[in-house]
Amino acid sequence: MEEIEGAQFGDPDCILVEPMLWEGGQLTDWLPFCDKKETVVRSSDIITFVEPGRDALSKYYGANPEVLTE
Repeated sequence: MEEIEGAQFGDPDCILVEPMLWEGGQLTDWLPFCDKKETVVRSSDIITFVEPGRDALSKYYGANPEVLTE
């Protein structure tokens, strides 16, 4: 997630980069219908973010152990 500097109140002020969907133990593309994997949202529309666990990270990064230990 990246912040959009200077956004006016009520305008989108965050960019989600390569968002993924975790559902039923599977990690899938949240925007499967788009080539560009970025979307803008208002931070007021975000309910919560959590730190992913090792299982989610290993699926996201393809079980690359160097990334998981950084």
